[in-house]
Amino acid sequence: MVSARKSLLPAISAALAVPVFALFPLRQATAAPTAPTAEAIGLSGTLPDFKTVEVDNSHIYDYTFTTAPTDWWVQSGVWEMTNRWSCSPGWSWFGGRSQETAAVWNKRHFSGDVSVQFYFAFKMGLSGSRRWDEYPSDAAVTICGDGRNLSSGYSFIVGADNNQRSILMRGDTVVAQSNDTAALLPTFTDGRPTDEQMHRRWWYVKINKIGSRVECWLDNKLLFTYNDPKPLDMGQVALWTYDNGIMLSRVQIYYANEQRPDYVKLVNHTLPASPIFKPAGSKVQVASSKAAKAISTKRANAAFPKSAKAVKVAALSRATESH
Repeated sequence: MVSARKSLLPAISAALAVPVFALFPLRQATAAPTAPTAEAIGLSGTLPDFKTVEVDNSHIYDYTFTTAPTDWWVQSGVWEMTNRWSCSPGWSWFGGRSQETAAVWNKRHFSGDVSVQFYFAFKMGLSGSRRWDEYPSDAAVTICGDGRNLSSGYSFIVGADNNQRSILMRGDTVVAQSNDTAALLPTFTDGRPTDEQMHRRWWYVKINKIGSRVECWLDNKLLFTYNDPKPLDMGQVALWTYDNGIMLSRVQIYYANEQRPDYVKLVNHTLPASPIFKPAGSKVQVASSKAAKAISTKRANAAFPKSAKAVKVAALSRATESH
């Protein structure tokens, strides 16, 4: 594939002085490659402006919450577009808060390999007895969940147990954890964190499920991995916190497969015969369901003239009698 593109490089290099648009479809790697594989485009000479280069993938949902979050439903807590800083209320993001659990679920179902990546921060100025503007604790993501119970999938909790450690849970069991400095959020043991460490900071979290392996990352540092002997393969994604408030600036979900709902096929059953109007004092008999036309009645001729001509004659007769 790369050799087939080498012939394009001189043309691309020569055309760098003018706008160039090219599409290179990338090949999907095999499930168990024998060696690391990658796709790349090589350029020589003058380099293009890479800020205008875009990589597109149809197996990703990218949320910046600039429109109504219709892919998400709130299970608990208050979730809304709200300001992060009470001292500067003009800056707003999608966020949730609660004195208990604040959880929001993605409505889509994914199977196979999945990766959830998001940027989060803590909301400033929540009510309570805490003396700090923000409280760094319990920012969590769940994958392969059942859409209702947060303990039904893999849950990566950053700053769990009042920021004593970060953990990975399978169901309600802790399967990996770390209390290293890289796995913790800023603490107040050595004084108040600076604005860059806390007040203006966004954290980057990533959880990958690749086959039976689950990886947990914080700020591009791998905290721990877990190899599940009976891996979960399908479910939904949730973002949540406990007794806190978190802000979400961007959420990305990369997936191998999406399980879309099966729509119910409507079957056109035979409808019963239409009800038949029966005049008072008449006797109506229906020969069969198809014989709604075969109706005999003692007063049919008088009550129901058979033609427009008969209707006209009857009307004229009544008019003559009335005079």
